[in-house]
Amino acid sequence: MTETMMIFMSVTTSFIFLAIGVLAGWTANEVKHDQLYAKEVEENAMHPEMYDTNGYILNEELLSVRFTDPLEEREDLED
Repeated sequence: MTETMMIFMSVTTSFIFLAIGVLAGWTANEVKHDQLYAKEVEENAMHPEMYDTNGYILNEELLSVRFTDPLEEREDLED
């Protein structure tokens, strides 16, 4: 086999393995993305606090609490 033929075979083989690697990586990425997304969809987007003991969404008025830093309030009062 000549040197030119060896270079041609090496380049061709390298290109084939590169193409197979890109396609396999792309497919694996899609499968992994679909698995992660499916878990996200299965889980409800709402927090567990939004459901009653039977699993139904609460329809009553909910209370929220906002915590503030007392130091910031003092600075505001001093100005």
